[in-house]
Amino acid sequence: MLPIEDRIGISTHFLATTHGESLHDAIRMVHKAGFAGFEVVPALDQAQVGYPHNHPNVGIDLFEASDGDLDKLAGALLAFKWVTIHSPHLDWNLASANRHLRRLTWDYYDKCIELAVRLKAAAMTFHMGGGTWGYQRDPQVMQQYHLQYAEHAAELARPHNLPVGYEAGGLDGLKFICDRVPGWGINMDIGHAYMSIHSDQGYLRFFDEFKGRIVEVHHNGVNHYWGRYMEHQPPHLNNMVDFQRTYERLRDDGYEGPIVCEIQGMDIAQVIRHCRESKDMICGIWEGTLHMEERWYAL
Repeated sequence: MLPIEDRIGISTHFLATTHGESLHDAIRMVHKAGFAGFEVVPALDQAQVGYPHNHPNVGIDLFEASDGDLDKLAGALLAFKWVTIHSPHLDWNLASANRHLRRLTWDYYDKCIELAVRLKAAAMTFHMGGGTWGYQRDPQVMQQYHLQYAEHAAELARPHNLPVGYEAGGLDGLKFICDRVPGWGINMDIGHAYMSIHSDQGYLRFFDEFKGRIVEVHHNGVNHYWGRYMEHQPPHLNNMVDFQRTYERLRDDGYEGPIVCEIQGMDIAQVIRHCRESKDMICGIWEGTLHMEERWYAL
């Protein structure tokens, strides 16, 4: 098992092309900052930050990438001790009412699995789909779509011993899949989990229910204000997630997998600074040298 400082990485999900950076630029910057892991979200069409228009995140399109592109990516990622792959989600939907979009999403997610196998990834995780605007359906219909893809993905991953799972979210929906698909796990996104259940007691049920089935952790803070949430926050802006209990619980439950930071910033350099702050905090809690008095991390 890697030491805790080598199990913390950064996702491309918030690495924006603010100054024209490429995916390979981001790989070099994250490695230079001392992170041992890297998560690739294979997309060129996702973005969060920027004004008046968003800056797309760095990434790669698997419908368009050549074998040479993928070989170049694999070579660059050898700089890290581990890599994870996480499916894109903006305008992708495994549970869409549009059968063609469901098929397209299914096919693209299969390519994500192929990339994960090619890179010998430490985990491959997916977003569940959701409703379609203007089309009301029984939630059990969407649940069945998620189950069908999980069964299919698990079959593809099993020969390669590739850990797979859906991202938190709703606890009941995750449990429905995990109870029916052998070997299926979850990506424990701590911010999403907190927002889905709105209490410390409810949040801790994730650890009770999915002990031994967490294949990856997504780390981020949540700022709760005016009755709403802003997720993917650095630890000094968090006021909702109980980081102390979260990482003590993961440690005590024997979690050995990757912890991937998904934290907002206006450019890659700022994201890296926020992630280094998180790395220091997580390592301090894990090693018992940090005992936080507040939910935010005061440097």
